[in-house]
Amino acid sequence: MADPTPQEDFAKLSADLAVLRADVARLAETLTSFAKAEGEAAAEAVSGRLREGKARAEATASGLMDEGAAALEEAKLRAQAAGNDIGAAIERNPLSAVAAALGVGFVLGLLTRGR
Repeated sequence: MADPTPQEDFAKLSADLAVLRADVARLAETLTSFAKAEGEAAAEAVSGRLREGKARAEATASGLMDEGAAALEEAKLRAQAAGNDIGAAIERNPLSAVAAALGVGFVLGLLTRGR
């Protein structure tokens, strides 16, 4: 067997280097595709969690609004009932109602009087 010449060695080295460059280029493309796919998957996961959080927040807000509306309606009914009770008490005892109003006015006048 004869020893290869430097030109043959250089040609083999150049060919091996070209193959290595092609392999590195394919590896870079594969890594880029992988990173892109992972990024899209992560973005989709975050987007899904945001949608879930938004849905939960909307459901909670809706429930709170319903509870608030029910409490307001109950308060209105209680105020009407109290107003009706006070009106009935005034009709039954008008003199007592006037005396109570005078007493309340007198006490408020004493409290607000400047010294």
